[in-house]
Amino acid sequence: MLYKNIMSVKKVFLKLSELGSRLNLSFSSHVLLIDKVIALDGIKRKLLVAKMADDLESSYTIELNEIKEISISKTYNNIKPGELNKKKFNEFLETIFLQFEYKNQDKKIGLSFYESDKHGIQNLDKLERNARIWQMILSKLI
Repeated sequence: MLYKNIMSVKKVFLKLSELGSRLNLSFSSHVLLIDKVIALDGIKRKLLVAKMADDLESSYTIELNEIKEISISKTYNNIKPGELNKKKFNEFLETIFLQFEYKNQDKKIGLSFYESDKHGIQNLDKLERNARIWQMILSKLI
């Protein structure tokens, strides 16, 4: 699985449901990552991001009505001359973020889907695919 066993899956969904009720949100989609859960209320156009390490108590919402653009951002380690002969390009990938750019502010929020030190290269394809799917879904809502 792609998340740490900090909480059982059942407990995560129970906590997510409780948090959604407190915030008056009803989730149509969600994804569990290693250290967080992301849930979408498509009707209210809000995205909830909650850290799993503290029973989902550290959370914030992104108001999709305030977002101008959602893009995928990748960062790579430095590639020294000749290293591409020894390693594949994706082995230099450090992070994959969904980047939210606000309409009326010079503000951006990055939501990590992949971090090489947490996720490992074996999960890269699945996490990148999840990031692209979420970008597509959320872009249709903005």
